[in-house]
Amino acid sequence: MDAPLAPPVRLQATSSNPISTKNAQKNITAFLDDFEARSISSGGPNTAVTVQLQKLKDALREERKQKRAV
Repeated sequence: MDAPLAPPVRLQATSSNPISTKNAQKNITAFLDDFEARSISSGGPNTAVTVQLQKLKDALREERKQKRAV
């Protein structure tokens, strides 16, 4: 019989600080670079996380372009 599955930990923000799209993009890029470096040294990147963060970064870049065009 398999062990019962534990649900994922729920994280809830207690506060937030607004940042610009540009700063969010920089933070995501820095995190992605660091995450990929750590993942490669531990046997391979977690592609699901990397792909989702890359999509977020691309969406932020596109949003920034649209705001500039207006």
